[in-house]
Amino acid sequence: MKSLKQIWIISLIVKLIVALIMPLSADETYYWMWSHNLRLSYFDHPPMVAWLLYLGHFLEPFMHAVRWPTVILGHCTLLVWFQILKPHFDYEKIKYWLWLALFSPLIGFGSLITTPDVAVLFFWSLSIYFFQEALAHKKASQYALLGMALGLGFCAKYHIVLFVPFAIAYLIFEKRLKEVQWKYLPLTILIGLIFCSPVVIWNFQNEFASFTFQMKHGLERPNYKFEWTWGYVLGQILAVFPLIFWAAITAKPNKHTRLFWYFGWGPLIFFLLTSFKALVEANWPFVGYTALFALALSHPKIRLFTRFNTAFWGLIYVVLAVILCTPSIREKIDKVGEPFIFQDMSQLTKEFQPLYGSTYQMASSFWYFSKTPTYKLASMGRYDFYDTLSESKPTQSPFYLVTKVGNGLPDWVSEERWSHKQVRQLHGDFVLLEFTKE
Repeated sequence: MKSLKQIWIISLIVKLIVALIMPLSADETYYWMWSHNLRLSYFDHPPMVAWLLYLGHFLEPFMHAVRWPTVILGHCTLLVWFQILKPHFDYEKIKYWLWLALFSPLIGFGSLITTPDVAVLFFWSLSIYFFQEALAHKKASQYALLGMALGLGFCAKYHIVLFVPFAIAYLIFEKRLKEVQWKYLPLTILIGLIFCSPVVIWNFQNEFASFTFQMKHGLERPNYKFEWTWGYVLGQILAVFPLIFWAAITAKPNKHTRLFWYFGWGPLIFFLLTSFKALVEANWPFVGYTALFALALSHPKIRLFTRFNTAFWGLIYVVLAVILCTPSIREKIDKVGEPFIFQDMSQLTKEFQPLYGSTYQMASSFWYFSKTPTYKLASMGRYDFYDTLSESKPTQSPFYLVTKVGNGLPDWVSEERWSHKQVRQLHGDFVLLEFTKE
């Protein structure tokens, strides 16, 4: 027990230090911009990620500590799983689970980055805990807390809705429906609706735009591509780690731990099916990983498998750290070098005003690093939160835009007779354009 506490505390300190030093990614700065423009919800995602960054505003003078509330919440997921696993496994097995979670790319390193995934995993895990407790103790408070966890999870990411069919499947196929206290179920539903009401209200006010966008994003593509499916399968095996994946597949859970089969394999099977309809992003089924790790604990070689997993991902993180600290290498990898490039270009806000970005990631990065409000030029790229802001469409001449060579311009630019010229060649194929009225 003492060693578990030490691992948890030391790993939290390491996470906080790394999160402090590592600059915010482009997507993180977009969510940070949301936190300075709080709404009930947003077109792209529910509001939880913005709420967490809002809690970190007072930490902004301290490098990148604004993401600390998210890091702490993500690390508390490990405490929730300790409570989930404690009735089923001894401390040694739980320690293996802890190492698997800490070195998992999406649960361990991924929890350093402020995304909706961090919060949804916490509330997904909390929902499993209260679901387990409700079946075991049959108290109204457990049903109410389950509704709270599900409602807040819906404010984090819509994936939480998958919890319900997996829970129902578990109750039916494991013949545990008779253990449900049906008189308390309305309480779960009511509390859940109360806690997810910000998202529901926003969507009602905006013609359910966010729900529609996410459904189309995840399920609608005109033509099927086989690589969607095989790429998904291989990606999940790697993300879980092949030996751990095998241990989870061959696991023979008892009647008490079969719960982990449904909440582990459920998300992976669901998104496997959707891969026949659209491209599935690697992180979408990751809420199932924690339960898969729990299933893997019953394998007789879990100790050896855990060591291989830790060594493999530990080496990957060392290589990643070297890349991040080597400008000549990181600049050749788009997503790795992007935050540093945007940080350098954000200095343009001091010389050119008003300055706009051609993407929401660029505009948000300029805003975050310079602390000067910067907007995406209206109607460039896909529709996003910036397109709802009047500030995204310039009214004064001249204005400036950072974009890539060859990028098209919105139709309104020519319709309103704006002319432009290149002012400066920037990093790579980025250029600074000046726009004036004809």
